[in-house]
Amino acid sequence: MEVRALCIRLVLMLLVAHAQQSYPQTSVSDADVRIVPSRLQLFEYESVSFTCRGFNLSAGWSVRNIKEVIPTCLTSVTCTLNYAFVSDSGEYWCEGAGGERSSTVNITVTGGSVILESPVLPVMEGEAVTLRCRNRATSSNLTADFYKDGLFIGSSSTGKMTIASVSKFDGGLYTCSISGAGESPASRLTVRGGSVILDGPALPVTEGDAVTLRCRNQGTPSELQAEFYKDGLLIRSSSTGEMTIDPVSKSDEGLYKCSVSGVGESAQSPLTVTVRISKNNDSVKQGEDPDAQDTDSTASREGIVLHHHYSILLWVVIAVVLVLQLLVIGLLHWKKQLVLLEVQLNDPNKDQHSVVKQDKKKRYKEGKEDKKRKGSFI
Repeated sequence: MEVRALCIRLVLMLLVAHAQQSYPQTSVSDADVRIVPSRLQLFEYESVSFTCRGFNLSAGWSVRNIKEVIPTCLTSVTCTLNYAFVSDSGEYWCEGAGGERSSTVNITVTGGSVILESPVLPVMEGEAVTLRCRNRATSSNLTADFYKDGLFIGSSSTGKMTIASVSKFDGGLYTCSISGAGESPASRLTVRGGSVILDGPALPVTEGDAVTLRCRNQGTPSELQAEFYKDGLLIRSSSTGEMTIDPVSKSDEGLYKCSVSGVGESAQSPLTVTVRISKNNDSVKQGEDPDAQDTDSTASREGIVLHHHYSILLWVVIAVVLVLQLLVIGLLHWKKQLVLLEVQLNDPNKDQHSVVKQDKKKRYKEGKEDKKRKGSFI
């Protein structure tokens, strides 16, 4: 029995090892690789763009949700989901060819009339944060009520609420409402601690451009002595707290951070560099169309929208036809009532139905006499 149990255990260990080799997973922290959407909430039929930061773009990457890979996010640095539907709501993330996976973002598409615009990325303590309540029907400022974790926190006649110096206590789920229009979905505001911040490009930069990294301390706006690191290695010190790479190249890609003596160091921030493509570049192979999937996806969504509009138009036409038929029936009934009323006015003592019956009998009698005359003539 012991030998049999040992054999079973060895077989299980081999199966687990094989599964781990067959399905490698690379764990990547949020500071290393992340997805940056243009917005977290949007109205139905609007579009949202995604950028995958920190990936090796030349190796290939994609944006996906739990159901599918987004077709438009396979051929360009920044990709767009056009004509989003309520069913497109959910979590999205980036996946690299080597198994890297970014943190997820929660996109909400609403068929309602109100959305809340809030910071897409986590904010640092001490920064100013503005929340804006929007109505689909109008772009003008409207009075809005704001809520945090379900509790009312304030009203604004401009539809905007600003937190001048955000703290950890300000993190949570926020919603807003506009009287007569409705309430927005909820969005989470994430606040990170730390007093040292590295300011750098939020989106990928192009080879040959100049890139400036700035290390700042929330406690003081003055220039400070700062040290800059790339992939954990010290690359430069600066008495002004700034470092410029001019021109930037693919070799400059990596994870950057900075530190201020006696204060601390910033979180890591990825710098992504894309290759500059010449207008006369003939590197695309003949017969390949890198925008075909984007075009097909856009055309498919436009077709769905047109079909929706045509369906509404068809129901409107059917309703108009039914109304016209009811009007015709009503006019005929009204005409009949007028004829009967006229008969009654001409001879009030006569019963209307008897008049009709007498008229029928008279016509029947005249018809029989006419047949007799024709028969006697023959």
